[in-house]
Amino acid sequence: MECVVNTRTLEWVAATLREAGHTVETGSGFDPGSAWTGAVIDSRSECSGRLFFALAGERTDGHAFVDGALGAGCAAVVISDAATAKKLEDAGAAWVKVPAVLDALQELGRQYRRVLEARVVAITGSAGKTTTKEYLQAILRRRYRVHSNPGNYNNTIGVPLTILETEPECEYLVSEVGANQAGEIGFLAEMLDPDVGVITNVGDAHIGLFGSRDAIATEKAALLGGLGEGHAIIPAGQEYSGQLRDSAPGRVVTFATSAPADFVASGVRASDAFGIEFEINGQAFSLTSPGEYNALNAAAAVAAADVCGIGLPLSSSALATVVPLPGRGRVHRAAGVVLVDESYNASPSSMELSLSMLATARAKRRIAVLGDMAELGAHNEDEHRRVGRHLAGLAIDQVYWVGASGEVVRAGLGKAKGGPALTLAADVDALVRDLDAGFADGDVVLVKASRACGLDRFVSETIAQLQDG
Repeated sequence: MECVVNTRTLEWVAATLREAGHTVETGSGFDPGSAWTGAVIDSRSECSGRLFFALAGERTDGHAFVDGALGAGCAAVVISDAATAKKLEDAGAAWVKVPAVLDALQELGRQYRRVLEARVVAITGSAGKTTTKEYLQAILRRRYRVHSNPGNYNNTIGVPLTILETEPECEYLVSEVGANQAGEIGFLAEMLDPDVGVITNVGDAHIGLFGSRDAIATEKAALLGGLGEGHAIIPAGQEYSGQLRDSAPGRVVTFATSAPADFVASGVRASDAFGIEFEINGQAFSLTSPGEYNALNAAAAVAAADVCGIGLPLSSSALATVVPLPGRGRVHRAAGVVLVDESYNASPSSMELSLSMLATARAKRRIAVLGDMAELGAHNEDEHRRVGRHLAGLAIDQVYWVGASGEVVRAGLGKAKGGPALTLAADVDALVRDLDAGFADGDVVLVKASRACGLDRFVSETIAQLQDG
């Protein structure tokens, strides 16, 4: 593939912003011929050769860290503050001053996407989008040069950073796309201009921000509208499948675990390694994480890989080696205890699916360590009570809950005959104390909550305790 020329220079940065109507000032230390290799917003990141965007956040202002970024080797800093520009000019540093740093970041991401020759796959959904992204990029790497967004770089900051971090010779860019307000997915889809759009599902994550599942479905469907003749990968047999299909102007490819679909993950069963085994269109697959929902995520990734030219056998061998990210279903084993870490995120639907997975696990004891689900708005009490009702019918031995909604969960659980015991913890510190050496050989433990609960710290401390014996 022929490399794109002249775009990875500071001259391109300034010229691109000016052509888009931004007022641009540069200092005497600005060398138009200097190269840039990517973009960062954190001076603690790998800065060498990159552009540093001094974004102002709720707690910190990136302008306070420009010296550190330059000292760490950044090619130039993008700023909006006149006093900072004067200080940098006096120091002979390379700077670019614009009216709004975020606008400049997004414009550069949009324009750099236009000169990339890489095909772009964009992935969204109420749940499973990060897992599906990890599955797909692992498959594509078997044949292509691939860049994908790190972690959860899936918003109006993370997506342009991901684009700018894509090297010109990459053949595929795989980007997760999230939203916490109406119109965000459409905005990011226009920036990414994807060749393939994947929607994992339409659920109730962030329902407090959107108001209804209908609104969530409309937001997710916005990913597909700009595909043109590109491929839309969507779930079959779900409530909003018809709406998603109607939103796709080009070819539609479907996936499912039971409904008629182009790619069907069937025969899902637990493996001896506490993962799952299944077939997709007759090809055997295995994953290192449990849950039928992960088979569905795999089917979405396999469908997308197929339209990118990779068949089922290679997809199968790639997925067998994928280790989930921390907090996204990674399985830990220590002292005979199996701990499933889903501490990064939780919605009512994903909480129910994970708890149902735990209830069917082969174990001496099944224990759930849970916490509040965030961004439910006016639905908060009803949805937490719903989780309690769901728990009442499951073969789980013990539940620990961290967060203000624990009493609501208890009300939902009620006095269910045979239901799990429920213990409320004030915070993560109290939970760690209560469960110090409280797990035993043969226990299976699910840890799941919204990230704000901090149960990732519980996971790390528990694993350390078990390993220390």
